[in-house]
Amino acid sequence: MTTADRLLEQMFSWIDQRSLCADQLVKLARELESLRQKCNGGEAVGSSVAVVGAACVIGAGVTLLTGGAAAPFLGLLGTTYLGAGAVISVATKLIEHFLSGSTMKDAKEIEEKSNQLAKDIQRLFEKLKLEKKEANRFADPDDLDRHILTDILRAVAKRSGVKMNINFRMIPDEPNWSVGGGQHVTRFSPGLQLPILVSVTGVLAFFTLSSMGKKSKFLFDKGSQQLIKKISVTGMKTVLKGGGMLVGGAIGMAFALNEAIDSWTDLIKNNNVTEASQSLRDTAEAIRKISQALKDQFKDMKQMLEKMEEEQCEQAKVKRIIENPYRSAVDERELLRYAMNRSPNKEVQEWLRENPGTETFIKLVDLFRLMKNQILEKSKKDESNYEDTEVDIIFLAHGSITQPMIPASCLRPCSNIQDVLLYSPWNCLLNADAAYGIATGLMQPGHRNFICVSGRGCEKCSEGHWPRKLPPVWNSMEKAGQIPNIMVSTITDPADRAWTTFVNLTETYGSPKKGRILVPFILGGWAVTVPFFIVTWVMSLVLFFFQIKATVHLAACLGNGPNCRKIPREFLEPQYSYTIDNTVMTTQRIGPITHPELYRNLRAMFN
Repeated sequence: MTTADRLLEQMFSWIDQRSLCADQLVKLARELESLRQKCNGGEAVGSSVAVVGAACVIGAGVTLLTGGAAAPFLGLLGTTYLGAGAVISVATKLIEHFLSGSTMKDAKEIEEKSNQLAKDIQRLFEKLKLEKKEANRFADPDDLDRHILTDILRAVAKRSGVKMNINFRMIPDEPNWSVGGGQHVTRFSPGLQLPILVSVTGVLAFFTLSSMGKKSKFLFDKGSQQLIKKISVTGMKTVLKGGGMLVGGAIGMAFALNEAIDSWTDLIKNNNVTEASQSLRDTAEAIRKISQALKDQFKDMKQMLEKMEEEQCEQAKVKRIIENPYRSAVDERELLRYAMNRSPNKEVQEWLRENPGTETFIKLVDLFRLMKNQILEKSKKDESNYEDTEVDIIFLAHGSITQPMIPASCLRPCSNIQDVLLYSPWNCLLNADAAYGIATGLMQPGHRNFICVSGRGCEKCSEGHWPRKLPPVWNSMEKAGQIPNIMVSTITDPADRAWTTFVNLTETYGSPKKGRILVPFILGGWAVTVPFFIVTWVMSLVLFFFQIKATVHLAACLGNGPNCRKIPREFLEPQYSYTIDNTVMTTQRIGPITHPELYRNLRAMFN
């Protein structure tokens, strides 16, 4: 049994002790009422056991208190002291008899056991922290929190009978730890998104267990607030009547046992038996509701994990279909259904519905399946490595722009497509020199040049082919708004057949930790024109299953489509830049041609 397993066992034992505590409080209430009836002159006896019971139940993370000392969480979130319960006046001997009874003895034993469980929970959590630090010596505090949460959720899954294997890739990093999970959440990911993370951190905060990192503090604060809200609504209404307050969003309730006994004694002398009895019952009901709130948290986690397990099984099936080049027609329909259902963009869904033939879609899947093989082979990645591989993908195609305008987010359907970079201004063509500079990464914004497509001048040359507005950076889709619909068409192999399906530029131009792959839009002789957002969606889908993140570079002309209504300049120029008709972008400098075959093929394609 791992440390996380033992930690979870102690938490459930603590919850069980709370239920027993509630039973003792109800029993003491009955005894108090019975003693009242037996007392001469209507006198009855109360007990400080309400104090004992309450002391067993709630602190400002709703933890156990001992000997009048508040739990550690009180020092973090603020402390509120709450007096609860009432007693009725009675003879000193009856008070002594009541306090020394077997029920009181049982209550004290429950308190002692609960105290020990609380200490064990704290000790095991600190042990888990130490284990993670020793195993990951160079990890920052937020990464250590990710490891700790993974271990605890794995223990929850094991206890719940869920067989899924939780890994760090499933726990999102910043900014997905913010409310809503960020703008681009991987829709086909069963990852540990906000709801289950908030549930587990709420339980941890309840037991005064806190995060180490600054980023993950958000989760613990959010989880604590969620659970406190549930408790304050369900379990604390009656108890808070006794004078409790909300401090910093947390419920603080602490008892100094000796002082509380004195208070009970005074109430006994004032003959307040009904108030005392009712206080015992109300506190017992509050304890039960609080315990149930905790159980519900674990129940919610189990249901979410079961759903994730179902999705993982579905994903395993889809991954097998992607990897199998000899798919059946049934498999191909299943793959298309999965892609359609998981797409976050209505534009993708509409296109897939309006183009029921699967051949283009399947050929795109195969294109990126072969591409990922090269990426993984180059990175030497294996299935046990859950860290994402990062790569630059240069997608080479014939291109044009059409109406209607679409959201730029269509090109970045999920978070594993980190950015899409466009190079040509709108309405601008591309020549081989610029394409080579884009492919190798040698071309910088300052190297751009714009000339007449004919090279000898045209009727519009007097207007100047240089754009009026030209930003000093490439056109990033990460934060762009509306853009034209980019259509890409397949290219054909050059006559000399020297073109390879992929060109690995990593050794010469890739950074040490990031590959650079040129992907010509070649589908085995299949000629097709598709929206570029379909290309990036299929790319995102395939890369997701192999933990690959990509920055996509489009090397294509972005002129107005020949058979489409021209998009007005005033719609295009504000987004990035615009050139007049018959303009081609080239480069002033491309350096030495280190890949002559690639350059020759690009000249055949663009010139």
